[in-house]
Amino acid sequence: MKIKSIEIYGFGKWVDKKIVNLEQIQLFYGENEAGKTTLMAFIHSILFGFPTKQSSDLRYEPKISSKYGGKLVIEDDRYGEVSIERVRGKSNGKVTVVLPNGQTGSDNLLEKLVYGMDKTTYQALFSFDLFGLQKIQRMNKAKLNRYFLSVGSLGNEQLLKLADKFQLEAGKLYKQTGRVPDINKKISEVQNKRQQLRIAKGKNDQYTQIYFEKENYEREAKEIRETRTKNEAHLEQLSRLAANWSYFSEIVAIQEDIRKSPIKNMPQDSLFQLNHLNQSIDQYKTKIMQEKERSKQAMEKSHLTKSQALFIEQKEEIQRILSTIDSMKAILQEKDFLEREVKKEMEQILRNKLQLHLTIGQQIPTAQTAEQKKDYQKLYQSILVVEHALQEAIEKKTFLAYQENSLSAQIDKIEPDIWTNHLFQEVKRKYEQSGNPRHDSDQSRLTKEKSFDIKVNQSKASLIGVLGASLTIFGFISTSQFGFFLVLSGIITMGLAGLFYFKKKPVKTAHEDKATETYADYIKQIELRKQWRTQLAEIDQVIIESKESLETIEKNTNEKKELINELSHIITESGYPENTTIESLVHKEDPFGSLRERVRAVEEKEELLDQLSKQLLQWKKQTQFLEPILTLDWEHYPSVIEGITKFYQESLSDEQKFLTIQKEEESRQKEMKKIVYEQRNFEQQRMTLFQSVEVKNEEDFRKKFILFDEWKRKKARLKLLEQQVSEDINLLEQFRDKEDLVEQMYKVKKSIELHKVSEETLMNKRIKNELALKELEKGGEYSVLLQEYANLKSELQELVDMWSTHKVAAELIERAMTHARKNRFPETLQDTTKYFELLTKGQYKQVLIKEEKIEVQRRDGSVFDVLELSQSTAEQLYVALRFAFVKNATDSVKLPIMIDDGFVNFDHSRRMQMIELIKQISETTQIFYFTFDQQYLTKFRKDQIEML
Repeated sequence: MKIKSIEIYGFGKWVDKKIVNLEQIQLFYGENEAGKTTLMAFIHSILFGFPTKQSSDLRYEPKISSKYGGKLVIEDDRYGEVSIERVRGKSNGKVTVVLPNGQTGSDNLLEKLVYGMDKTTYQALFSFDLFGLQKIQRMNKAKLNRYFLSVGSLGNEQLLKLADKFQLEAGKLYKQTGRVPDINKKISEVQNKRQQLRIAKGKNDQYTQIYFEKENYEREAKEIRETRTKNEAHLEQLSRLAANWSYFSEIVAIQEDIRKSPIKNMPQDSLFQLNHLNQSIDQYKTKIMQEKERSKQAMEKSHLTKSQALFIEQKEEIQRILSTIDSMKAILQEKDFLEREVKKEMEQILRNKLQLHLTIGQQIPTAQTAEQKKDYQKLYQSILVVEHALQEAIEKKTFLAYQENSLSAQIDKIEPDIWTNHLFQEVKRKYEQSGNPRHDSDQSRLTKEKSFDIKVNQSKASLIGVLGASLTIFGFISTSQFGFFLVLSGIITMGLAGLFYFKKKPVKTAHEDKATETYADYIKQIELRKQWRTQLAEIDQVIIESKESLETIEKNTNEKKELINELSHIITESGYPENTTIESLVHKEDPFGSLRERVRAVEEKEELLDQLSKQLLQWKKQTQFLEPILTLDWEHYPSVIEGITKFYQESLSDEQKFLTIQKEEESRQKEMKKIVYEQRNFEQQRMTLFQSVEVKNEEDFRKKFILFDEWKRKKARLKLLEQQVSEDINLLEQFRDKEDLVEQMYKVKKSIELHKVSEETLMNKRIKNELALKELEKGGEYSVLLQEYANLKSELQELVDMWSTHKVAAELIERAMTHARKNRFPETLQDTTKYFELLTKGQYKQVLIKEEKIEVQRRDGSVFDVLELSQSTAEQLYVALRFAFVKNATDSVKLPIMIDDGFVNFDHSRRMQMIELIKQISETTQIFYFTFDQQYLTKFRKDQIEML
C-alpha cells in the first residue's frame, strides 16, 4: 500500500488541508505544535477508525469546523487506486471505500486493505518513536535478549509483553513452592477436606456397600443393553432376508440357466455391427456406379486454349513475377515519395542558397578543415596587424599634417610682418654704412629664404594632396566600417592642398616702407627672420616624416590589398558568397553545414532513386516474355503491374476450371479406388464377424443372436436382483431353506425378550440403591462433607482452568515466536546484519543467535552481548531489527512505515547513516518521517518535503 494523497476535512488544528503527490519517502517538517503528531493520528484514524469517547486516545475533534474526518487516496497492488473516506458517525466513524471500478465498500473492505490488522498491531509493527527506543535501557540481560528476538521475529515487542503478562498472571495463581497464591491455598483446603471426608466415610460402611452394588448393576445393565442391541440389528437383517427370499430363489434359478447356456462369446452389439456393415457395403456399391457416370461426363468437358497452355507453361515464372508485384508497388510508392521529397528538398536548398547569398548554380562551399581554419585564423591575424599598422601610420600622418598646418599658420602669421628682401637689403645697407656688418649676410639669406618659402608652400600643398589621395584610396579598398569616413577625409584633405598650392602671400614693396623703417624695426626684422628660419627647419622635418608616413601607408595599403586579394581568392576558390568576411570565416559557425547535410540527404535519396529505377528496369526485363500476349503501355509501370495482375487472375481462373475438372477426375478415380477398398474391407469385416460367433452366413448369425439376446436379458435380471439384495447376499448361504431362516428369527426374538426382562430387573435394583444412598446422605455429616468437598474441587478447578489459560496462552505466544524465528528469522537476521553494519559504519559486521540470545560481532572479531552495548548502539540494533522485519514481511503485508522523530538522540553521524537506511527501505516500503530537525531538510529532495 502506498498513500498518494491526504485530504483533511477537519481534524485537530487541520481544517481543509490537502497534501498531494506523496513520495515513496516523505518528510513532514514542522516546529513544535505544528501538527505533526495530529497528522500522524489522522492517518491512523482514517485507516483504523476514530477513538471512541471512552478511549484514552485523543479524538482531535476540530474546534473551528463542524466537519470531522477526511480522506486518503492509496495505491494497492491488489485493488489499484483506492479512496478511503471516514467522517463523523457511530462508534469509530462512517467509512466509505471506493475502488477503481466504482465499487464501494465499508469496514469489511477496509479490513482487507489493511490485511486484517488493527490499530494497536499497526502501531506496534509499522510505527515507532523515541519512547520505543528509550525502553531498551530499562531492561535486564534476559529481557533484552527476548525483546530483540521478538522484534526480529514478529516486528515488535507487543507479543513479548503479552506473553510476560500471561506468565505473571499464572504466577499469581500458582507457584510450585508457594503458599500465598490462590491455587496453593485451595489445594491445601481440598486436601484437608478430603482427609475429613475419608474419616467420615469410614464410619459409613453401609453406604460404601450400596454404592458398589449400584455400580455393578449399572455395568451389568450396560452389557445386557449392548447384547440386546446387537441381537435387534441381527433380527432386522434376518427379517429383510425373509422378505426378499423370492428374489434369492430367482437368482439361484437364473444362475443355473446361465451356467447351462452355450452362448457366451457373442459381442453385445454384433447385430448392430452386421446391419451397419451391410448398409455400408450397399452404399459403397451405389457410390461406385455414380462416380463412373460422373467421370464419363467430366472427360467430355476438359479442353485447353493456346493462351491457357502458355500460362500453364510459364506459370512458375509468372507467379514469381507476381510475387514481386507487391514489392514493386512498394518500390514505385517509395520512388514517387522520394521524388517528391527530392523536389521539395531541392526547392528548400535553393531558398537556403539565396538566403546564404549563393547563386542558384553555385556550388556549396566545402566544410572547413582544421588546417583551413588555422590558415583563416592566420590570415585574419595578418589583416588585423596590417590594418593596425595602417591605422597608426594614418593617425601619425594626420598628426604631422596638423603639425605642418600649425607651423604653416605660425609662418603665415610671421610672414606679413617680414620685410621684403629688397627693403631689408636697403635698410641693411643703410645701417651697414652707418657701421652695421650684418647687413650683407642678412640680405643674402633673405633672398634665399624668399625662394625657399615659395618651394615650401608648393611642397606642403603637394604632400597634403598625396595624403588626401591616399586616404581616399584606402577608404575605397577598406572592408571595415571606417572606409566611408576615410574617403570623406581624403577628399577634404585634397581640397585643402589645392588652397595651399594656389595661395599668394602679400608682399610689401620697398617704396611703401622704406621711409618709415627705423633701426629698432630693423633689429625686430632680424629676430622675426630668425624665428621664421627656425619654424622653416621644423616644417622641413615634418615634411620628411610625412613622406615617410606616406611610404608606410602605401606599403601597408599594398600589403592589405594583397591580403584582401588572398581572401578574395579563398572566397572564390572555396565557393563562399562575395559578401563573406574574414571575421565570419574565423569566428562564426559554418553556416553551410545544415545545407551540406540537406544536399547530402538529397544525394542519398537520388542514389536510392537510381537503385529503385534499376530494380524496376530489371523487373521489367523479366516480364518481356509477356509483351507478345499483353497489349500494355510498357513504359508505365503501374499499367504493367495492373495488366500482369489482371492477366494472371484471368488465366488462373481459366486454369482453375481446367485443373478443377482434372483434379475432380483424379479425385474421383482415387475415391473410386477408396470406395472399392472400403467395400472389400467391410465385406472382410462381415466375414470376420461371422467367424467370431462361429457361423458361416448371415441367416445362422441372426438365429444365434436371438439366443444371445435371451441370455443377455437373464444376465441383466441377475445383476438387478443381486443389487437389490447385495447387503444380505452373503447371509443367504447360512440357511438351507426359508423354514431354517424363520426358525433362526424366532430364536433371536426370544433372546431379545429375555435381555429386556434382565435389563429392567437390573434397572429397578439400581434405582433402589440410589434411593438408599440418598437417604443415607440426607442430614448426615458425610453428606455435608461430601458437598463441601465437591464445592472446593469446583473452586480449585476454576482456578486451575484460569491458570492453565494463562500458561497455555503464554506457551502459544512463545511457540509462535519460535515458529516465526524458524520461518522468517534467518532472512530477518541477514538483513539486520546488513542494516546494523550500515548504521554503525562497519563497526559491527554480524548479528548472531546463540542459545536463544542475540549477540553482535565487532569488526575486530570481538563478540558482545546486547547488554554490553551502549545505549545508542542498542537503539541502532533495535531499528535494524524493526526495519529487517518490515522488509521480510512485505510479501504478505504492505503498509507504510511512520516514524515520529525516533532518532533525535542519535549524533549527527548516526543520523546520516539512519537517513541512508531509510532511503534503502523506501525502495520497497513507503515511509513517512515526522521531524522538527532542520538538518534533514538538506538530505531530501524538495518534492519529498512537506512543510507544516
